[in-house]
Amino acid sequence: MSFSFKKNIIVGVAVTPELGLEAALIDFDARKVLKYGTRTLAYDNNRKVIADLDIFKESLQDVLQELDIPKGADIVLSIPTVFFNVNDYPAALSTEQIGLSIETDLMEKPLFSNEEPCISAVKLPNSTMQFSKFAYVAAQKTTLIEIAMQIYELGYNLVSIDTSINSSLNALIYNERVNASPQASWLLLVVENSCCRIIPMSGKNYVDYFEEKISIGEVLGDEENYTTVVSAVKPILKNNPTQCLYVVSKTNIISAKLLAEKLTYEAPIVHQEANIYNTVPFIDVSDEINPEAAKTISLDVIGAAIGREFADYTETHFNLFNESLGDVYIQNRPPVITIGSRKFEMSMENSVKYGLIFFVLVLIAALIILLPIRGAMNGKKQEKEKLDRQIQETKAFIEANKGVSSSVFSESDEIRIGLGVNKNVYTYYTIAGTEIPKKLWLTSLELGPNTTINGQADNLESIYSFFRSIKDYNPESGIKLQKLGLAVSPNKRALRDFDTDSVITSLNADYYEFVISDVPEKKATSKKSKSTEGVGGIDDNSYGNNEKPAALPDLETID
Repeated sequence: MSFSFKKNIIVGVAVTPELGLEAALIDFDARKVLKYGTRTLAYDNNRKVIADLDIFKESLQDVLQELDIPKGADIVLSIPTVFFNVNDYPAALSTEQIGLSIETDLMEKPLFSNEEPCISAVKLPNSTMQFSKFAYVAAQKTTLIEIAMQIYELGYNLVSIDTSINSSLNALIYNERVNASPQASWLLLVVENSCCRIIPMSGKNYVDYFEEKISIGEVLGDEENYTTVVSAVKPILKNNPTQCLYVVSKTNIISAKLLAEKLTYEAPIVHQEANIYNTVPFIDVSDEINPEAAKTISLDVIGAAIGREFADYTETHFNLFNESLGDVYIQNRPPVITIGSRKFEMSMENSVKYGLIFFVLVLIAALIILLPIRGAMNGKKQEKEKLDRQIQETKAFIEANKGVSSSVFSESDEIRIGLGVNKNVYTYYTIAGTEIPKKLWLTSLELGPNTTINGQADNLESIYSFFRSIKDYNPESGIKLQKLGLAVSPNKRALRDFDTDSVITSLNADYYEFVISDVPEKKATSKKSKSTEGVGGIDDNSYGNNEKPAALPDLETID
């Protein structure tokens, strides 16, 4: 990808069953579509996937070239909603437990029985002390990975994947077609070819979600199609009174205006056509866009085009392009480094370019630094000459005293004295160097008149073997296994996106920690080592975030 010092262009791309593939560039502040293009693209409603991803790639490349979108532009993608839900969970549950519950629920759905889901979940502000309310979306993980790779191969930067239900809602709020004030309670009815989605709202927050399957089509009469929709939504509308009902039709079979006239609701009904019945563009468009094409611009592509900038205005920001996509996408992308607000992708081409720039900068810096250094070199030369004279004097002294008898110094006596004084230290350094079992590591080693050894292992056998080795080296010592407990890896990531990988990562295996010491037990376990630390590659900060791992009750001290 090419690098530009200008602000990245944000392009909205949407896949809709009715229109196919759309791409739009929007002036966010002016609420105006600057560029718009579309291509025919088949969608498989039964499997809820794009029918042919190769055609998707070709179509996307064509429409972006037509709109003259430069390589390196940011893309926000909106796909048809595969799965959406709003649910309450007991507030006492941890984020990991809620994530596991969501994934378990999805596995029971036929769509995900053989497909691993990619999940994005958001805790809603209207949660209570008793319940945490979450809205979440899910789609097929393998499909999203392939889409992400295709966009990367085309030379563009995918930053977010949303679903049609949320992108359409954001478009309605963005253009002030609904009353989303904090005090407003309202109901959104979205009619699609195969289902009706009924969503109670409080301001900008999801409250609940209902989905009713419908069977409508051109082979049926208009009266039968409208009767089918009214019958499907009537019980839900009756049980969810609000201040206003907003009817949006995305199917070309149902007119939102005619449907609104046939519905019965105790509050005002407002309609919005998002189909062939639309007579005016949803928002302003530039003169370059054909007036007829302007009428077809979907809510989905508008919600995608404003996706990144609108994130500060919405309470629910979904993004399926998250870590749950796995390592496949990351492994195939060059690393990206961020400096300030700028992102640098370290591809081969960019690496050479940045390397040349770095070399020039280093060369200039070196020249600036060397100027004052040159003056200091003369002073260093004089110091060197002084040291040379001292070396010559030392050599002369050694030469003059080489006949002095060594009888005044006994090497064997000095070694014997040293061993006697430091026997304890030498013994434990020997053990630490030669007797540490596999899968055991030391976190601190305090030697001197007394000894305290702290460590960890992933099995008990290694700990007992290490302790017996110590006793065998010095049977007369008062060393004891004073502490042995089970610690839990605390590296738990805060829930933002519920996904397969984050749930699996949270189930790390336990490990054991121990203290071996000849110091009275309370003193040994409370002292912080100031001696050798990090033996075996782990130091006292290995727990992270200043948290200590939870431990099982200590076993009895073992002699």
